[in-house]
Amino acid sequence: MTRKEMEQLLLSEVSADRLMEDARYITSEDRESGSPGEKRAAEYFRQVMSGLGLQTDIHYVENYISLPEKGTLTLQDGTALASCITHSYGASTGPEGLKGEAVFFSGSEDVKGKVAVMRGLASAVPCKNLEGRGAVGIICITSGDYPYNMSISPIWGQPVPSTVDLLSKIPVVTVNTPDGDKLLAAMEKGENQVTMTAQVSTKFRTVPVCVAELKADKPTSRFVMFGGHVDAWHKGGADNGGSNAVVLELARVFSKHTDLLNTNIRFVWWSGHSNGRYSGSNWYADTHWEDIHENAVANFDIDTVGTKGSNNFDHIECNKQCYTLGRSVVKERTGQDPHYMRIQRNGDQSFWAHGVPTLFECLSLQPVDGAGKGTFMPGLPWYWHTTQDLFEHLGREELLRDAQIFALAIWRTVAANAYPFAFAELAGEMRSDLEKYQAEAQGKFDLSQVQALVDRLEGQFRALDDKIAGLNSLETLTPEQEQQAKELNDLCMELNRILIPVHYCKNGDLFQVDLAIPIPAFPEFDEVKKLAAMDPASDGFKFQERQLLRERNRVYHYLNKAVKRLEAAGL
Repeated sequence: MTRKEMEQLLLSEVSADRLMEDARYITSEDRESGSPGEKRAAEYFRQVMSGLGLQTDIHYVENYISLPEKGTLTLQDGTALASCITHSYGASTGPEGLKGEAVFFSGSEDVKGKVAVMRGLASAVPCKNLEGRGAVGIICITSGDYPYNMSISPIWGQPVPSTVDLLSKIPVVTVNTPDGDKLLAAMEKGENQVTMTAQVSTKFRTVPVCVAELKADKPTSRFVMFGGHVDAWHKGGADNGGSNAVVLELARVFSKHTDLLNTNIRFVWWSGHSNGRYSGSNWYADTHWEDIHENAVANFDIDTVGTKGSNNFDHIECNKQCYTLGRSVVKERTGQDPHYMRIQRNGDQSFWAHGVPTLFECLSLQPVDGAGKGTFMPGLPWYWHTTQDLFEHLGREELLRDAQIFALAIWRTVAANAYPFAFAELAGEMRSDLEKYQAEAQGKFDLSQVQALVDRLEGQFRALDDKIAGLNSLETLTPEQEQQAKELNDLCMELNRILIPVHYCKNGDLFQVDLAIPIPAFPEFDEVKKLAAMDPASDGFKFQERQLLRERNRVYHYLNKAVKRLEAAGL
């Protein structure tokens, strides 16, 4: 059987009936982190995976989980806004509530000692900003008829002594658009006094982290990870019950073909996605650091797939070296040509410090004109993170299509002769990043030596990509070619370990964890804008310049390390 014939067989084996059956069961109860519904789903994972003969572990671990229980908001005239909710990791008020003067914040208003009102999602960065400005409480107004549940912690996963004080010290609530309009109308009349209550339960809870490993017949310690979060806001039909079903179904399909695998597959369901701020994947990353660093080839993350009407494949979220693979699979299955989106600091991206690249997160999106307004990103459905995210929003054909896309991308990784990364485009991305920073420096800081290294890397990457593509075009390999493939795979692993941390991680210590906030490429170079605005004769300029020099040394060191490793490989 040829590779193409094998791929067609694999796709035909993915069952829409099984996908819908599993999704219906998983989404039949609420699945907040640590809840009975989540535990029931986790034990279903054990039942299915063990039944397939996979090595299965449900790790019941203690994580710091925050469950929003109740929020209320009452206007000055006594009107209670019924849509009001509170958020994970917000502060509680106590039953008496917080009474204060509400002030609408659009960017510069004085909110010290007042309750700040803002439009948009309750998320870490704007909430910490308002807390830092002295607000005593925050009211968010989201679009639509249902308020969006959110987590407002800026801490990624488990708090530690150096970060725990970053947790919110003020209460935060959200109301929907109609109630927000009532609040703003009252404020326009001068009725600015509000009373808000927030009840949030934040403590250590026992939650499941589900792991099942499918072993290739050919002995290897290398694996790809595939999975997403099992916990959900309410019943979580789209987010993330459909995705959970895809994990189970692809385990069933791939378990039939272990004789053709060159790499193991580690199927995972994380807990603590929102209620723990990615604490399940963070626990796994900390607890199994060396195994992941040494053996994880790639991470396939799956979130909010298979929704009815989702026909928009505008972009692919990934590390750039994974884009060529993702793009080719999506084009083949949908006819659309998605553009590249740099993977963001969200989802369960707990593995950047390990040097593990990710392909996909959210995959299929709603048409732009039919998407929810004001959700986390364009294309998410209107019911995202609300009580209305139910099984009924999953589409049979859409879920099957998305499962087949993941199946094909994973298959082309685990059954490939050589890992199907394409590094040349990564050099192009790095060049663009550095050119932006060089322009922002306005001549006050020089990145030309680092840029020259990237230019050198690009040529080496193209030669590497050609070798990978050449080996993957072959149906069978000679012993000599098998050795070449092994050496190329080892090289790809080393390059990812060198390049991903320096390109994605702000914290130079790979065993500590960056915050759960947006992080730009080559993060410390983001400070060149600050340097450019300073007087070169000032102390502040000289302090900032030295910090940037250290960061330039770090980036140069790691990029040069990659150059030398490629040279040693004859590239």
